[in-house]
Amino acid sequence: MNRSRLFAGWLCVALGFALIALLGYGVIDPPGMPAAGQATSLGALLLGLLPSVLFALAVFVLGLWLLKGGKPKDPR
Repeated sequence: MNRSRLFAGWLCVALGFALIALLGYGVIDPPGMPAAGQATSLGALLLGLLPSVLFALAVFVLGLWLLKGGKPKDPR
């Protein structure tokens, strides 16, 4: 497997995990999200979190795809 692909895969996995953890602990605020005191319902609050969480999850899945790809298939 290509070393740069392996490095990029581990980097994406670590970045995705870090983004999800930072969002979960409230260290970073997603752009466009209403403040907790101003949200009219829990649904509005969750919809504000959705784009950021999906981006972090996509980066994580991209890293997994980079790590899994490139392995030779069984010739049987």
